[in-house]
Amino acid sequence: MSEYIEFKINEDILRALKAKRASVEDGETDRLINDTKKPDGERLCASAAEEYEKGHFENAVKLWRTAAENGDDNARLCLAMCYRDGRGVQRDEGAMFGLFEKSAAQGNSWAQYYLAQCYEYGEGTDENMSEAFDWYQKSAENNCAYAQYRLGRIYSGHKYLPVSEAKAVYWYALAAQQGIVHALYLLGECYFDEKSSQCDRKKGLRIFEEAADKQSAAAIFKLGQLYEKGEYVGRDIEKAIAYYKRATECYEKTENQAYAPAQYALGVMYENGNGVLQNSAEAVKLYKQAADLGYPPAQNAYGWCFKVGKEVKKDAYEAARWFRRAAKQDDMRAQYNLAMCYENGEGVIADIEKAFYWHMLSAAQGDDRAQLHVGWSYMVGNGVKKNGEESLKWLLKSAAQGNAQAMSDVGYCYFKGIGIQQDVDAAISWYLKSAKSGNAMAAYNMGCCYRHGDGVKKNGEKAVEWYEMGAKLGDTDCMVSIAYMYEKGKSGLKKDLAKAAKWYKKALLAGEEAAAGVLRKNKFRKFFVSVEEGDTQF
Repeated sequence: MSEYIEFKINEDILRALKAKRASVEDGETDRLINDTKKPDGERLCASAAEEYEKGHFENAVKLWRTAAENGDDNARLCLAMCYRDGRGVQRDEGAMFGLFEKSAAQGNSWAQYYLAQCYEYGEGTDENMSEAFDWYQKSAENNCAYAQYRLGRIYSGHKYLPVSEAKAVYWYALAAQQGIVHALYLLGECYFDEKSSQCDRKKGLRIFEEAADKQSAAAIFKLGQLYEKGEYVGRDIEKAIAYYKRATECYEKTENQAYAPAQYALGVMYENGNGVLQNSAEAVKLYKQAADLGYPPAQNAYGWCFKVGKEVKKDAYEAARWFRRAAKQDDMRAQYNLAMCYENGEGVIADIEKAFYWHMLSAAQGDDRAQLHVGWSYMVGNGVKKNGEESLKWLLKSAAQGNAQAMSDVGYCYFKGIGIQQDVDAAISWYLKSAKSGNAMAAYNMGCCYRHGDGVKKNGEKAVEWYEMGAKLGDTDCMVSIAYMYEKGKSGLKKDLAKAAKWYKKALLAGEEAAAGVLRKNKFRKFFVSVEEGDTQF
């Protein structure tokens, strides 16, 4: 449910006004206005409501203006909305705000709610969250369900106002009692959250089921997530899929569109073959549907399909376009992917400053890959001024999330004294963590430490062990280092040209072209039929 309710004369208001009297007869509008010195406000508002529903906006405005001039709060409310929408009158936010203000001061709960929205979103006045909160409070206490819902959202977490889980529960419950189904779902979230002071997971699950029965797509989707993960309920992929499908078919009253998060979740299941037969075409179709509805994770996933050519023609421009849409909605994965587009010039003009900008936004949200790139940028001054301390800070954040490359780079910072006092022992410790996590660069660095005796006792055999670990991960520097040590008999190793030739060949086949020149040396020729690139054989 949107936080911002468009200013419009909704069905509830019109229904309430029309209930005041019978239908308007043809030609009665002017008579109602001129019949008495002080027209009956209720009759005028009811007549205006019917004129409005017929599309006779100018007639409705005449009636509401007459009633408003005589102090009718409902007429002021409706006339304000006409000024907001430009129906029957020219749009005028100043007039709109003034009428909301007058009607709200008379105690009209809808006007109080809309006045609060004016202050929150800067419609006809300057943004003022304190004023907005005060008017939401008055409207909610005056039994406006939408204001009660909004207070629940504010108390659940607002950057400018204090959080109160108990008050959030109170206001969500009141809004739910008045039929705001999304408030019922959020009430369930308050109870289901283990970190909440109001936590009661059994009650939360029951509320999710109640909201799902009332066609809350968010609640149906939540139940699907719980069954997929086996959280508090037994893991049941079939039930999860059924809930996701039901959510995609469920139409939110406020949005009138399929529930995009469920479409995306189903897409992921089809892509990975989780509980369903793997079907990339179906996955991409669902990603597109959810992406078209503006769901950021789906936009990112659909962009990735264009990047790699999954069920669509590979198109770097389209990939970047979808990444940008999601990134602007704060999707951290999309922000990282867009940063890489700018870094590599894929689908956009290469721009290291823009790359750093998007990496930083993603890193601030916790993406370990982006944190790694921010660390690199500060280390070498790529798109930002060099700063060793900032480099180490971001590399440590990434490493704390298990990023093996970041662990290796933290080790490098300690080894070189970048952003911190040089500490070879700490460097070795970080290299070990990284290498054990499968990072080839860290394995290479550990090999170098044993080879040269940096921080550890020089040991050629240990060096080869670490280089071999890196070589298995495809690192050609490790392969060449082993070959060189055997060629020269370095670090306590016995010279062995056959082993050296073997490792130079592996490096060549892995893409290290310089190894071909080494293998053409006379001392290696006896180990090969040919040393021409692509035809190097024992």
